[in-house]
Amino acid sequence: MDKITAAIYEQNPERYTVVSGHTQGAPTCAYGNVQQWVGYDNKIQTYVRFSKSLYKRLVQKAESLLTNNM
Repeated sequence: MDKITAAIYEQNPERYTVVSGHTQGAPTCAYGNVQQWVGYDNKIQTYVRFSKSLYKRLVQKAESLLTNNM
């Protein structure tokens, strides 16, 4: 799985997103557990791994959007 850093993400932020770990085909963690959020590359339609700081930022944004839509 490709690792996406903040620098890579900032070059094309529309390309990457976080999706629910319950989405069909989403990878599980190394221990086989379902992750709450996973990274996704919209261009090549595959799951990616975000750097820790970028992951935290994107999850906060996604959770904020969910909260505001309720």
